Amino acid sequence: MKLDRTPWLTVSVIIVSIMALPLLPVLSSFAVPATDTWAHIRDYLLLDYLRNSLVLVATTVTAGIVLASALAWVVTAYDFPGRRFLAVALVLPLAIPPYVGGYTYAAMVGYTGVIQVFCREVLDWKPPPGLFDLQNMGGAIFIFTLFLYPYIYLVVRGFLDRHANQLIEASVMLGASHLRTYWRVVVPLTRNAVIAGATLMAFEVLSDYGLASYFGIKVFTTAVFTSWLGYRDMNSALRLAAILLLVVTVLSVGEKALRGARSHSYAGTTVTPLRRRRLRGWPLAAVLLLCWTVLALGLLIPLAQMIYWAVLSLPNIRLDGLFEAFFTSLWLGLAAATLTTVCALIVAQHQRLWPSRLSRLLARLTVMGYSVPSTVIALSVLSIVVWLSQKTGWNLLSTPAVVVVAYAIRYLAVSMQSVESGLERVNLRLHESSRLLGRGPLATTVRIDIPLLKTALVGGFLLAFMDMVKELPLVLIVRPFNLSTLSTRVFEYAYDEKIPESSLASLLIVILALIPIITVLLFQSKEQSVESPHE
Repeated sequence: MKLDRTPWLTVSVIIVSIMALPLLPVLSSFAVPATDTWAHIRDYLLLDYLRNSLVLVATTVTAGIVLASALAWVVTAYDFPGRRFLAVALVLPLAIPPYVGGYTYAAMVGYTGVIQVFCREVLDWKPPPGLFDLQNMGGAIFIFTLFLYPYIYLVVRGFLDRHANQLIEASVMLGASHLRTYWRVVVPLTRNAVIAGATLMAFEVLSDYGLASYFGIKVFTTAVFTSWLGYRDMNSALRLAAILLLVVTVLSVGEKALRGARSHSYAGTTVTPLRRRRLRGWPLAAVLLLCWTVLALGLLIPLAQMIYWAVLSLPNIRLDGLFEAFFTSLWLGLAAATLTTVCALIVAQHQRLWPSRLSRLLARLTVMGYSVPSTVIALSVLSIVVWLSQKTGWNLLSTPAVVVVAYAIRYLAVSMQSVESGLERVNLRLHESSRLLGRGPLATTVRIDIPLLKTALVGGFLLAFMDMVKELPLVLIVRPFNLSTLSTRVFEYAYDEKIPESSLASLLIVILALIPIITVLLFQSKEQSVESPHE
């Protein structure tokens, strides 16, 4: 067995080492003497960056928790017209990147946007300046909440569907109202699920650059870009990235402390679906208004506006360049998602077959990349590639492989989470039986485990691909000079104040992101129907 383990251990260590390598330039930036630029940032700007970032994260996450928890509860506990559709559709705003949503809404409420034009020409009312201004902290909170709440909604709804049914029914049978049951039973039960989803949401907010820069909000990601491109000071940018990494580390530690060691489980193995209460009267109207308003604001309205702009601005768009960006985004995402899925399978299978402190540590380190903001990873990868280019004489900056590796480092955790959850449901005895018949670990993994893991592997691949297609700051930093993706095309149009012209590229991003989301939801729905055929 020891000889069999060596290749798996070696490859796992290589994968984790490549993931950890980008942290070295960030952590070593403080060993280099500080520049005048850094002194200026430290004395006059650093506190503003820190305060704005923390305020943005805290308010967005709070709003997301309230909205997502309410939506997850009503679609789980109540029965009303359109519930099945809304339960799935409320996940779909995740397909729209916050920067795309921000560009769209900012243009819609601008002076020449549809809302103010309607007020002036139809209502004969001239809105006062600033009434519909979204390009501020409040507008950013609104946009982030609207397009990132599905991170919390998904985990809370999944928990309520699978783990809270019997306890909720017991509470109702003992005479508690649904509202009292929600506060006394559901809220404590879903605490860990809410914290897990809220942490993902916080990481996404801290990683954002497109929305914050367009709205003029001074946060760490915009500061990193300003130091690197504006001041031409890579060391100051790396120092800011190191502080941002420290903030994220504190959030990660805080998340583990908040979740604690609590867990909830049943004495039995049978989990029955919740008997939903049929809504009537004003509660029905309130629930329908809430769900459809969120779906309209998070998906239908921006999607309709983008389609209208795309048709209107089609003659002004260079379609050859757009198609090139589309296929570049497609093949980069497919290549990187394949790489992350294979790496996740290797590390997770190594942990499963040879459980030890080392294998568990390697598996845990793979999720580190998702907690590190894209800007930090991108700057670190860029500095390493520049150093390697200088040492070898090769122009590594001109190869798209750098983008693929950076994608893989950032999103390996997404595939890892799916693969690990899939392996937990595959009986290890099947693998052991194959081994007893003379097959090695690799052959058994290919012939036995991978077919059984098909759903988990496809899910991990698609979710990683979705995130890669939407990614902006990482690509802006590490891409070769002549390489454009759909996200960079949207950013360039928005930077030039050509929001309608950016809409077709934005639509293509949404379509590429919607396909994985819908596919994964269909897989999950099929699995749930198999587990609960009587529902």
